[in-house]
Amino acid sequence: MTNRFLIYSAVILLLVAGLAACGGPSTAAIAMSMSEFSFSPASASVPAGAEVTLTLTNSGTIEHNWVLLDAGYQAAAPFDADDQANVLAETKLAASQVQTFIFTAPADAGSLQIVCSIPGHLEAGMAASLTVEG
Repeated sequence: MTNRFLIYSAVILLLVAGLAACGGPSTAAIAMSMSEFSFSPASASVPAGAEVTLTLTNSGTIEHNWVLLDAGYQAAAPFDADDQANVLAETKLAASQVQTFIFTAPADAGSLQIVCSIPGHLEAGMAASLTVEG
């Protein structure tokens, strides 16, 4: 009985140690600013599958939005319904507004385009990129 208890205890300890070594899902934090007509920084990176906390600041004087598109997809100006079908995450901010939201990065590595889809903004060059690292 004592040997059986020691064996069960050892197995449980090994399982707990193994689970602890695997860790939980990764997390990442990004801070990005929007203004007329750019994102700063113009690029960011996160681990694949990470829970990403994004803090956005609209430091411009007009409304902007932050739109994350599918990996490999590039929006062509003007932003339209075809582009909207490839949106992974988005939010809109009034001038001087700050907002934090959470999204999950894609599980596969790749480069994703970020744009402002408000008419005329993408045409003015308001785009950035998010690299998902595998």
